[in-house]
Parts: sequence; C-alpha cells; structure tokens
Amino acid sequence: MSPSLFFAAIFCGSCFLLFVGSADAIEEWEWKRLTRKRLPKLRSGKAIDAVSAKLADQSASAANTDVTNHPSRWKGWRSASVQSVKDESPDCRSFVFVPTDGEPFPPFLGGQYLTVRLKDPSSGKNVSRCYSLSSGPDEPHYRITVKRVPGGTMSNLLHDTIDVGDRIEIQAPKGKFHYSVEESQSPNPEPLNLVAAGIGITPMLSMLFQSLNERTDRDVNLFYQVRNVVDAPFLAPIREIAKMLEATTGVRVHLWFSKPEDDDLRPGDSVGRLSAERIVDRLGHHRGEYLICGPDVFMNAIAEGLIECGASADRVMFESFGGKSKSAGALAVPACDPCSDTSDIDESKSDDSVGWNVTFQTSGKSASFEAGMDGLLDVAESLDVDVDSGCRSGDCGACVRRLLSGEVRYAEAPECDVEDGEAVLCIAKPVSEVVVDA
Repeated sequence: MSPSLFFAAIFCGSCFLLFVGSADAIEEWEWKRLTRKRLPKLRSGKAIDAVSAKLADQSASAANTDVTNHPSRWKGWRSASVQSVKDESPDCRSFVFVPTDGEPFPPFLGGQYLTVRLKDPSSGKNVSRCYSLSSGPDEPHYRITVKRVPGGTMSNLLHDTIDVGDRIEIQAPKGKFHYSVEESQSPNPEPLNLVAAGIGITPMLSMLFQSLNERTDRDVNLFYQVRNVVDAPFLAPIREIAKMLEATTGVRVHLWFSKPEDDDLRPGDSVGRLSAERIVDRLGHHRGEYLICGPDVFMNAIAEGLIECGASADRVMFESFGGKSKSAGALAVPACDPCSDTSDIDESKSDDSVGWNVTFQTSGKSASFEAGMDGLLDVAESLDVDVDSGCRSGDCGACVRRLLSGEVRYAEAPECDVEDGEAVLCIAKPVSEVVVDA
C-alpha cells in the first residue's frame, strides 16, 4: 500500500501548528521525501516566517466555515472528473474527484458523505449510493474509498469500470455524522474518540484531518479494529501519523488485530476484538465524544457497551450505510428504547397512508401504498419505475421528484434540499392520492 498523506508544519512564535491533509495518488517515494526531508526542515522553522500568518488565517477560516450555507454549494447532480484511483487494500479502492467546470468544491465536515451516481450498463438504469468522504475537509478535491462488496452493484461498477479521466455525477456533501464543532472550538474541549472497524476508517480519517487542522492540543484517540496488515485500508499512513504526532499533539492511535500475520504487530498493538470495556480501560475514563463506524453488529455492541460503561448517551454516535437504522451518512441514535417495539401493531390500521393510490405519470404506472412501506420509493420499486436512491433516510436527495398532485407527510423532516412541489420519495408517505413526475 502506498501511503497517501502529506503534512505541513509551521511555527508561529512559541505556538506549533500542524496542517494535515491527504494527497491522493502520492507515490511512496514522495511520501518518504515529505516525511523524512521536508517535515524535519519545517519543524526546524526554516522557510516558515513568510507563510505562517497566511496558513494560520486559512486554518481559522476553514474551521469557522458554515458548510451548509457555503456559496459554492450546489443542488442536485454535478459532473466530476476522476483524478486518481488507488488501491488501499485488496478490496478497498480510493477514487479522487475534481471539478469539471472550473468551480471549486465547497468544504464539508469530516464524517459527511458523498452521493455518487453511475449508469449501470447491464440495465441502462442509474445507480446511486452514498460513501463517506475520506479526504480532508479543506482540500480542493473529494475522495471516497469504496470496499468491493460481492453482489454490490455500485461498488463493483466503481471497481470494474471507473478509471482516471472518467466522469461521474455527484451531489454536494451531506450528513449529520460529525463531531461537535462547538466542542472543538471551546477553550478546553473534551476528548474526541474515534472508533472504527475495517472500511469504517474512512470518515474517521476525515475527522482526524479536520481536528488537526483546527487545533493540535485536543486529545484525539483513534481506535481501529483490523484483521491484519494486508486487509487494513490506510493502516500505513495512520501508523506514521501516530509515530510523528504523539510527541507534539494529543493524537493517539490504538490498533486491534483480530487475525494478525507474522510481523504485523508493533509495540503497543493489541490482539483480539475491540470492545467498549477495552476502550474505556485504555483511556482510563469514559469522557468525551465517541463516534463509531463499522459493521452494524460492531457499532451496536460498542455503542451500547460505552453507555453501560458510563459514557453519556447523547455523546455516543454511529452511522449505518444500509443498516437497520437506514441512516446512511447520518447520525443514528445508538440506544434503542425497548418500549418502542411496534411489532404487534397492525400497520394497516395505524398507518393512514395505506391504501392511497400512487401514480407515476412519466412511467404510466400506479399502485396502492401498502402496509410496511417506508415511502413512495417502495411503490416505485414495486412497479419497476426508475428512480435514483441512495441513503433511504431523506438525507442524500437522490430520490427527490416533483409532486404533480396530492399531499405527502414525513415522520421526520428530510435533511436534503427539497422545495415546494417536490417530494423525497424514500421517506414521503401519501395522505391523499398522489401523482409523481417519474
């Protein structure tokens, strides 16, 4: 694996500032040159004074940017060009996107996701999915790192058909899964604890970059569960971060290997499965924010365990792409209320949306909304009506369509951009007969 990070360090009086980001498609020799030659010179203070004030101003500006109202944000789909493609592990590949229209991408918050769309050559239909951004939030490009999933339409399309120079459609970054900006900017922030397993490292890497760009005195603990060195995306650069920053920043990396091979382990690494009890034991406390990403079983077990160990329930957060929470790229509440089980309720009687007719005008198809459906998108899919979809939680906006007539309701307000006369099909339920432009 070729590491893909770059560092720029500056001294400003007695204050040490470190700017960190990811430089995709960087070759191994370039990585060595930056870390072994350039960084030591920067640490010594040479050639720094002329740029220190400018970099400090840029960092402060990036930290205070309101990304939701940034002037560069756009609505709907936008064409992007693939700048580079790089394997991070045998089944995980990074794709770096740059603007094709010359207009810069807006910044985002570490932990947010990108919705991408491709046409499936086998069916001729558009396919869209959401992937966490793995690049630094203040970089001029966007990067996603995608794990090939057996039978996964989009992941296999990306791995098998997309190369440098190709174009892909994307939406502006979205999602509620990120650490508290207010906490980060407070005088004495609580620790930031990032917990990842496998490909779940991608949003954590982005959050780590953001935190380091904002400040270096905050305690940041990255817990990373992997199988072995080969199957661990970004492990090499993460180890370099730990080695280089532990003496000058609050960053600490904690690695757990479930099935290590010979020579995989280094001093401080652990063998076995990461658990909430082991996290709290390693930290020596249960304070701070906890953000978790990985398989559903892993996230639920860690989240519930942390709360049992004393962590505040409102500071334990996780996301699930396609999991039971249906909250791709968004914040999901980790502690479920056992009293909210509605398995014995007759949905046909409790849901006033059941039975209303739904017509898709362009396709010339219609059907009734049935019990158990989450939104109009389910009706569309039952009729084989071609509608893009990504998060299925009202966040990404891929399924927004014009509502030609009728009314819909939402259990929770959608997070994506939606205007009057439009409906977010994945979570919109009818409260009358409706006609959709699809």
